[in-house]
Amino acid sequence: MKPSFQHLGFDTVAGSFLCYWVRSAKFGFHWHYHPEVEISYVVRGRGTRLVGDHTEPFVEGDLLFLGSDLPHTLISDETYHQDGREMEVVVIQFPQEIIAQRSMEIVELGSIGQMLKAGDRGLHFSPETAQSMDGALRQLPELSGFAQYHALLGLLHQLAEAPARPLASATSAPHRSRSSEGRIGEVCTYIHDHYTEAVTIAHLADLAHMSEAAFCRFFKKMTGKTALQYINDLRIGKACQLLLAEGMPVSEVAFQSGYPSLTHFNRSFKARKGVAPTEYRKRG
Repeated sequence: MKPSFQHLGFDTVAGSFLCYWVRSAKFGFHWHYHPEVEISYVVRGRGTRLVGDHTEPFVEGDLLFLGSDLPHTLISDETYHQDGREMEVVVIQFPQEIIAQRSMEIVELGSIGQMLKAGDRGLHFSPETAQSMDGALRQLPELSGFAQYHALLGLLHQLAEAPARPLASATSAPHRSRSSEGRIGEVCTYIHDHYTEAVTIAHLADLAHMSEAAFCRFFKKMTGKTALQYINDLRIGKACQLLLAEGMPVSEVAFQSGYPSLTHFNRSFKARKGVAPTEYRKRG
């Protein structure tokens, strides 16, 4: 899938990095990348997270480190907003070079330099790490000048010393040729709007103005997954949210997630998550 380029518009006179709160009633599908490194911390909200070719649900306390030019997006869960709640995310963005060069020159920053390299795949930190850094992450947007920069270095050091899980596969490409952006963008937007409904390869191929065979090759090349795998990942992510957030029957979870057959849902869920839906709910 071709992400859109996002120009962050740094003002180097004002500061060497950005740090701000994002508060919104809804996070829609905005598949994008930028050359700046990003740290995101979900204070409030839940939904589905896409990083490179990796897709999974996110909840409050989700803490990410995203490398330069790594495509990503957060999509909020519609059920989260039903009682008027907003998503709240702390976002930190900075040019990689303001840290990378110093990490090679200053031995104490060496671990941060290693994290910058590992961040090419996106890194996810444990709930324990996120909780230990909660106060500092919330405070950073309120600081300014040297105090803010000093606090950022402290946060980066803590992250670099903490265990982290890579998200995207090692072969996930940072971004694709601009000539394919329109077609794949239209297809992916359609999928994200309709994945809980019946989605056919024939219709997706029509959207891309391709034969079915050519579309299947094109989609796999652009996203690293088949269209059916991509749709199934979104459906399983939706099912995980419903299983954990609501007390609805598993059969209704299957239907709400886009599976008309409970047998198919149970088989697909276990293949993707390693446990049956009922067991996943118990563990959650």
